[in-house]
Amino acid sequence: MSSLLLLGSVVSLAQCPTSPILLTTQEEIDNFATNYPNCYVLTHELKIDGDNSNITNLNGLSVITNTQNFYILKTGITDFSGLEHLISTSHLSIGFNPNIQNLSGLSTLQSVEEFTIWFNPGLTSVDGLPVLQSIDRLNIFQNYTLNDITAFNTIESLQSLSIGGNGMTSLVGFENLHSVEEDVFISNENLQDFNPLSNLSTINGSLYIWNHSQLQDLTAFSSITSVVDLFVVGCTNLTNLAGLENIQTVSGRLRIGYNPGLTDLSVLNNITYVEDLDIYENEQLTSLSGLENLLEIQQTLYILDNPILTDISALNNVTPFEVDQVVIQRNTNLAMCNNDFICGILELPAVEKVFENNAPGCNSIPEIEAACILSVPDEILQGAISIYPNPVSEILFISDSVTISFENASLYSLLGQHLMETSEKEIDMSHLRDGIYFITITTSHGNINKKLIKR
Repeated sequence: MSSLLLLGSVVSLAQCPTSPILLTTQEEIDNFATNYPNCYVLTHELKIDGDNSNITNLNGLSVITNTQNFYILKTGITDFSGLEHLISTSHLSIGFNPNIQNLSGLSTLQSVEEFTIWFNPGLTSVDGLPVLQSIDRLNIFQNYTLNDITAFNTIESLQSLSIGGNGMTSLVGFENLHSVEEDVFISNENLQDFNPLSNLSTINGSLYIWNHSQLQDLTAFSSITSVVDLFVVGCTNLTNLAGLENIQTVSGRLRIGYNPGLTDLSVLNNITYVEDLDIYENEQLTSLSGLENLLEIQQTLYILDNPILTDISALNNVTPFEVDQVVIQRNTNLAMCNNDFICGILELPAVEKVFENNAPGCNSIPEIEAACILSVPDEILQGAISIYPNPVSEILFISDSVTISFENASLYSLLGQHLMETSEKEIDMSHLRDGIYFITITTSHGNINKKLIKR
């Protein structure tokens, strides 16, 4: 009882701010303990914004142990002396402080839910966090001389990781990071590899690798099997995507662009599904080999500005019935587009289609349609596989031949919804509504797409 009374008396004596507080001068910081006696735990935002003022130290804040949102912006401080008792904070944002070189002074900081370090031009390391145990969201941006993040070597998991525009040549400090629950975004660094991330086995969000002029190696990500978005963009010296070979599902957008040294996509051969696929501005890419196992593009396909691309036949196994938009433009050596997938989407009026400024043969819809008529799929294949009756009311029969065998069939609605897949040659259609359907038949020699009417 006595301890409860003591706690009650301490709380009653504490006079903490009851609304967000802004400190803009050294005098206001020096007077904090006087203005808010016995205030150790802040439940509202504390912002230090020293724009056009003379803030040089934070000593007046030495009583604070816990904060909510805590911003330290535009000061002249050289370290974080005065915050030696800060244990935890919901959001710590350190920005536009030109004189800090490290984070010394935060010696008791144990946990930060969101830690943002940005635009501190003199910051060279994050030393000064000896007891830091956990961070949820870590954001490090535009600290132009920062090249030492070893102080983060105690972090094993994050909610999200965003790094960009610093002076980093290495990510040493992340060796113990095993999982990221949301996105990993790394851009505009001088990294040759991501090897310190080799123990990262789970990314439940997206992986964005953006604008790394020195990057040569992605093997650190070889344990990753699925992501939402996967972007590899603007990596000048990257010649291959080794390290991404175990990714099977990209539930969002797969974007490979502005990689002038990239010669092939072969390691992407385990990917079976993407929502959107963008391949653009890859100057040395001659084919899409590596995407042969891709079966479904849910929304959009963009193939743009790949100057020596000649072969997109790797898309042959993609079902045409799910895609909403196909844009193939300015691939000046691409003359052949008449694979099963492209010929299939030409039969679907609902799909938005753009083919232009490619080589003759893939330069317009009429050109591709003419090629599809000559090659789809071929007379032997068409003659070997038949469906009947069509229209059908109950049982649909599929027949094949001795030399070309039926393997399986997939049925789609007019809107592209996947209704069923079967390896049987007799398909019960009686439970389906009357209307138009599409059936994709996979054979030992390729695919056939046919329109089917249910009555």
